[in-house]
Amino acid sequence: MKQYYILLFLFLTGLAGYAQTEEEPFRRGIAIITSPKKDSVQLRWAPNHHVLWRKANSHGYTLERFVLYRDGKRLAQPEHKLLVQGIKPREGAWWEKAMQDSLVPDYKWICIAAQSLYGEGFEITNDEGNEMIQIIRKTREQESRFSFALFSADQSQRVARAMGLQYTDREVKENEMYLYRVYPTQMTSQVDTGYVYTGPADYEPLQKPLGLDAKVDGHHVLVIWNQFLLSSVYNAYMVERSDDGGNTYRLLSESPIVLTYGEKGDIPMNLIKSDSIPLLGKEYYYRVYGITAFGEKGPKSDMVAVCGKPVYRLRYDQMEHTITPEGKVTLNWTLDSIGEQYAKSMEVLRATCAGGNYNSVSGILDGKVRCFTDSLPYSTNYYKIRATGVNEDHFYSLPVLVQLQDSIPPLPPVNLTGRIDTTGRVYISWSRGKEQDLQGYRVFRSNFLSDEFSQVTHTHTMDTVFTDSIDLYNLTPLIYYKVAAIDQRFNQSGLSEALKLEKPDTIPPVPPVFAGYQVSSKGIHLQWVHSSSVDTQKEILLRQESGSEDRTIVGEFLLADSINSHTDLKVERGQGYKYCLVAEDAKQNQSPAKRWLEVEMADNGFRSKLKGVTAEAQPLQGQVLLRWKRKADEVEHINIYRAQEGEALQYYCSVENKNSYKDTNVELNTQYQYRLQAVYRDGGKSPFTEVLRVHY
Repeated sequence: MKQYYILLFLFLTGLAGYAQTEEEPFRRGIAIITSPKKDSVQLRWAPNHHVLWRKANSHGYTLERFVLYRDGKRLAQPEHKLLVQGIKPREGAWWEKAMQDSLVPDYKWICIAAQSLYGEGFEITNDEGNEMIQIIRKTREQESRFSFALFSADQSQRVARAMGLQYTDREVKENEMYLYRVYPTQMTSQVDTGYVYTGPADYEPLQKPLGLDAKVDGHHVLVIWNQFLLSSVYNAYMVERSDDGGNTYRLLSESPIVLTYGEKGDIPMNLIKSDSIPLLGKEYYYRVYGITAFGEKGPKSDMVAVCGKPVYRLRYDQMEHTITPEGKVTLNWTLDSIGEQYAKSMEVLRATCAGGNYNSVSGILDGKVRCFTDSLPYSTNYYKIRATGVNEDHFYSLPVLVQLQDSIPPLPPVNLTGRIDTTGRVYISWSRGKEQDLQGYRVFRSNFLSDEFSQVTHTHTMDTVFTDSIDLYNLTPLIYYKVAAIDQRFNQSGLSEALKLEKPDTIPPVPPVFAGYQVSSKGIHLQWVHSSSVDTQKEILLRQESGSEDRTIVGEFLLADSINSHTDLKVERGQGYKYCLVAEDAKQNQSPAKRWLEVEMADNGFRSKLKGVTAEAQPLQGQVLLRWKRKADEVEHINIYRAQEGEALQYYCSVENKNSYKDTNVELNTQYQYRLQAVYRDGGKSPFTEVLRVHY
């Protein structure tokens, strides 16, 4: 009883402090809601504090209306109308008369409202001996009157009108929108006024409650529906039940189920109503409808059906097993009296371990069956019996271990595949065996096929894949693996066929070695000895100019071609060079470019000779025409030497940037000799041309 008092005290305290938060100071005021219809607008309001409520009960409320829109256009000046002034609760005589008819549906709410308004005392309980309750009653009587009065007004439209908290505006038009304002007729302090904007265009038919469901446990039923989605429409609900297949319904209670709030003022998702059905095995139907703050009843929800089932729990009294000479397992069991009454079917389940995955080996058996023989058992078996009751619920026995004699090993694994990556990680896999009692696998390894294989798994593995780690930097290019299977009695199969894996080649070959070199006017001729590594595919000749870090590939030579020399023609006289040979294998591993051969291309001053040199006598022009071909970007000038027949050649003249010369200092019937030499820009000179003889 004391718990009831405390809960009621917290309930009243929460009502009195509703809408007040720590962030905002509490302000007294009027709240108003509306329910627009096609031809009218219903209005409901209420103060938020008991002091304001008591004052308004004495002087009443004033309700005003402003026409803001007409035909979808906003009015330049809103049209004002005073709807009612000084509307307040009816006199005590009206309440006394209303309470004389105890058969009306809202009789209880009329009595509570009348007591809240005019009763000399407002007692929640009649526990006269509890001093604590007496203190609470005296100190919170006004809050209690206020809370219960408003609660009664929410449950009855007639009570709300009689308390001066409701008004219906029937002078409305479909093409107009209104702003309603309500406030206490006489205000002695600052009070927030209630405003609401609405009109006939806002009319919407009431919706039926959503998410109706029901949970049944024996005779006990919980009816559940969604209150959150329609919390702005309904403030209470009524629940109905049908005992005749949905033909007729009756209310579960005369009092509505009011909307609930959480500790922080939030609205929980669902609302719950409990019920007790009289008969098990019979189908009952439930439905719900909502009630608005204006006393309007919404449409009925969809119905939900429930059927109470007996609550029971069966037991296994005995579990036995025998093993036949043929290796079959026979199971026998018994149930208690509850099981004999409610077991609808039986089923035998089997697994290879106590906590494993149990599968049916018997199929569905009749509920009266108490024996089953497993014709193909494993070497190790765990059995459970599953009984299914009339409620489709399952009851399991404890697992029973049955082991058979087994000395036959499984078959060796097959279909071994694998690979080795560049870090030395080995990945192998194989096909899973078909033996029912297979427990796992062991993996063995050897560097040579003819050597003994050693086990690399510390214990057996259940997977058909295995990862190993090996050293790649050794002299064996291959490695071999074998796998064995073991059963649950640890009988081991023979080793599988060997899996041969080739190690990734990460070791570079040995580099070639220079055997000698020769420098000529044409270039630098190099000779070398091939790499000694058997997996070398080609040798690469690199060149680097002295003082430079840039490397140039001079040539790539396949080892199969047996080339061990090369003449580098793309060199310049007076320039120093460094050469290096690199070996590369089939995996593109290259030997390091560490040993370099330094060679200097000496400059003897000789350059290539002039080509296309001719001499032609042209008496008609009075000249001897000399022609030649030159490299314009390399040759600076041409020196010409001349002599007459029988004389020694002497320097005659120099010609720059030309490919011809006209010698006009000549005499008729004279034999002339010419020789030419090119002088290059780098100071080098070409050899003298052959003697050119011409008779002029």
